[in-house]
Order: sequence, then structure tokens, then C-alpha cells
Amino acid sequence: MIASGYARYSTAHQSENSIAYQKEKILDYCKKNNITMTTFYSDEAETGTNTEDRPEFLKMLAAAANGEFEAVIIYDVTRGSRDVADWFNFRKAMKRLNIKVIAVEDKLGDILNPNDFLVELINVGIGQHAVLTTRQKSMDGVSIKAKDGVFLGGYAPLGYDIVNQSYVINERDAAIVRIIFNMYAKGESYAVILDRIAGTKGKRGKLLGKNSLNSILKNERYVGVYTWNKKHVKQMRQWAGGGLNPNCVRLEGIIPPIIDMATWERVQKRMSDNKKNSTFKAKREYLLTGLIECECCGATFVGHTSTNKKGYEYRTYICGNKYRTRTCGVKNAHAAKLEMFIAANLKQYLADIDFDEMAAVIAGKVNAASADLTKEKKELAEITLKITNGVKAILGGMDFPELEEEVGALRVRKGELEDIIARSSSNAGKVDKNKLVELFKHSAAHMDEDANIKEAIKCHVEKIYAHMDGSFTVNVGVHTTYCGGRI
Repeated sequence: MIASGYARYSTAHQSENSIAYQKEKILDYCKKNNITMTTFYSDEAETGTNTEDRPEFLKMLAAAANGEFEAVIIYDVTRGSRDVADWFNFRKAMKRLNIKVIAVEDKLGDILNPNDFLVELINVGIGQHAVLTTRQKSMDGVSIKAKDGVFLGGYAPLGYDIVNQSYVINERDAAIVRIIFNMYAKGESYAVILDRIAGTKGKRGKLLGKNSLNSILKNERYVGVYTWNKKHVKQMRQWAGGGLNPNCVRLEGIIPPIIDMATWERVQKRMSDNKKNSTFKAKREYLLTGLIECECCGATFVGHTSTNKKGYEYRTYICGNKYRTRTCGVKNAHAAKLEMFIAANLKQYLADIDFDEMAAVIAGKVNAASADLTKEKKELAEITLKITNGVKAILGGMDFPELEEEVGALRVRKGELEDIIARSSSNAGKVDKNKLVELFKHSAAHMDEDANIKEAIKCHVEKIYAHMDGSFTVNVGVHTTYCGGRI
């Protein structure tokens, strides 16, 4: 029997010796049972309650899907998972692939056998119960500290420093916070405020942008209110919806205030009014969302709608860094014109290509990707560096047509590699050439239908590069991560 071993330890309080010990026991089991272990995967300091956060575990699943071994061997059930749902999803996945799961210290039977299933359920349930008990004790301890108003980690808001776990005003940064609140209270826009405080960085070292301003203006700490566990953001390291937490700790007068209450209330009223007004605005469609990349700074373009004095709306695509932090000078793109140009040329592209020939080329490139994508990732890093250096040379005034052609060719290959890596990383299996042909035919047949234009763009436009002079380079083919299950 050909097998793969898997080991895991949970926290920094454990050590790599835990992995070594598990591997030794797995190898000993293999020796005694005439099993050949060809691969070994291990996740260090990774939780046992969320398999999606374990990179080596996911690699093992991909290898299993490719039929690289007949069995998975772990030290015990808890090394596989301490979450009942995750464990049995794993067991069912291996069952479908006809791969045996063996635990050195636990007897695993057939999960379709009622008695075997019950024993296994109890064992995994005991593990999850231990995790939940530990978590509850930890949360109770933190909650007690929170009721004393102490700093519990992370980053302090701009304007404060932490001294002996207490909030202390940093007057230099606090002056910036007061400018933000006072300007917004007087009716100034985010764009005007950002121009006034241009170059200001937050606690994480990044320039303040529109999202940063929104967070600052909503933060009760600036009027002396301490809160902990205000929202259900995560549970067991997974998104929990962000709803209000009824067990939130909220203490007034614990933190020295930076903003007076009158200014705070004016700001909150304006934000509330803006939110109400925004609910009556129609949602705009941006067909190229997520596809346009800025040549100068690498940021993704975002859709933006502005209204002139006569009430006419004007849709544009703007570099994300230019929009949020005003740190990029690339030109904006007229949304309607760019979308019409892309749609018209995509229609022509689909009318001109040989579907069988193009499908064979694309399937060959994706399916030939190495198992661990090391080669592809290395080439992508090298190409990205070459493109960056080439763009710097062109922007610096170097006028060589050959250089521009080479940068264009590199961009095409960069798009191919990104699609190959995204496709392979999703564990979606091989690309079927015949299904690619069907996809091309479907797209070509329905390009005149408005409802299908967006789908066609998402499927066939791999990347759009926005240049400093307002021109664009479009990579077209098949973006396999957006094909709606047809591949």
C-alpha cells in the first residue's frame, strides 16, 4: 500500500518535536504493516478546528484527488481535526476517492457502518469539547481584564499610545484626528480631508485612505468610550457575520477623550444621514470589476460614480490607490466607453478564433502545471519583476518599441500563470478541452444578449492593464476561475 503521512501541532507552546514524534510513530506503523509512505505533510502551529487554514493539509487533499496514494496515515484523530464537521467532511472526501484513513492511536472503521460511525463521532466530539472548554476559559479570562478597561492587544487607534496597558494621548497624532473630525463635521468630503492630511500614516504604517477615515469617524474611543468584543466578527477563526454582541463590554470615561461630544454628535448625524441617502441610490453595474490593474502601482481599479451640477451621472474606473489614498497619478477610465470597447473586441475575438485549437492550447498549459506550482510561482515572480523594471524604464523616458513589445508579451504570460495558479490552487482538477470548446461556443452565441456580456467578460478577459497615458492592454483567453461551473 502506498500512503501519505500527515502531522499537525496546534500552538507555539508545542514544538516541532511534536511533528517529529508523530512522524516517527507513523513510520513505525508503516514498517510494521508493510506500507510505503511516499509523501509526508505537516502543519506547524495551525488550529485543529479549521482545515481551511492549513496549507499542507490542503496540499494533501489535492494530491489525494490526483490519486498519488492509497491511504492517509495520522497519529490520532485529533491531529486530523478537532471539529466534528471538518473531520467527517474529510472522511467522506477520502471515502469517495477510495482512500483509506488510518490513525496510529485510534481504531477507525467504516463511516458507513453505524457502530463504527458512533465510536468515531464520540472520539472527535471529545476533542471538540476540549477545544470549546479551553476557548471558554480563555474568553472568560479576557472578559475580566476588559472590564478593567485595559488594552487587550492589536493596534491602538491613531492618536493614542499604550503605556502599561492603558491608553495615553499622543498629541502629534491626536492633532490629525481632530482635523479629520472638525473638517467632516463642517461638511468637507473625504477627498478634501485626505488632501489636507496628505502623507499621514496610520498605526500599521499605511497611508490613511477613505476606509481609514470611515473607521476613525466611527470609533467611540475618541470620546472616551472603551469597548471590547463589540461585534461577532469571528467564531472558531471563521467569519461570524459581524453582528452586535450582546455580551459586549462597554465602559465610559475610561479612555482620555480626544474629541468633544458636540463634534462627535455632529459627525455621527452626518454619517447617519449619508447612509440613509445612499440606500435610495440605484446600484451601478461595473462589468470590469476586479479585472483592471494599474501599471504604475499595481492596485486594482474600482468603479466610481460622480454627479455633476446638472445632475448627470458619470461612471469611471479609478486606480484603487488613487481613489483611497490619492497616491497614484494614472488617468481615470470612462466606464461606458471602456466596457463597450472590451465587449465589441471580445465579440470579434470569439468570431475569429479556432475554438478547437485555442481550447487545446489553454488546456495544455493549465494541465501541465507542476503539482506544487513551484515552477509556475517562480516564473510569475520573475516576470512580475521584469515587468516592473520595464515599466520604470518606459516611464523614465526610454523610447524602445522593442521594450514595449516585450513588456506586452510578459503581461500575457503573467496572466496565463496567474490563471494556472488560481485554477490549480482551487483543487478543481484538470481542464477538459471539450468543455472549453463548449464554453467558447456558448459565449460566441450569446454575446449579443446583455445578460450574458458580463459572464463572457469574466470568463474570457484575464487581465486589463491600465497605462499611465490612459491606454490599456487587454489579455484575452479563458479565465477559468470565472466560468460558472462549465469547466
